[in-house]
Amino acid sequence: MKKKEQISTVAPRLRNSYAREERLWDTLLHWIEDPLRPKTNMGNLRINPVLVLLAAMALLTLATFLFFSIVQL
Repeated sequence: MKKKEQISTVAPRLRNSYAREERLWDTLLHWIEDPLRPKTNMGNLRINPVLVLLAAMALLTLATFLFFSIVQL
């Protein structure tokens, strides 16, 4: 495929993707949803397990830092 053909196929796709003008909230929800199964059986949002693990680790790290900052050994 030549460069002109690639540009002619990619340009309309880019225009369509930017023309949708998704709201920020929808983009955020799409970013945090589970990539394998984004919705539960009842239609609720299923959060990405990796993000849940990272949030738990960050909370544990913050709690450890605060504990050792406040308590003098």
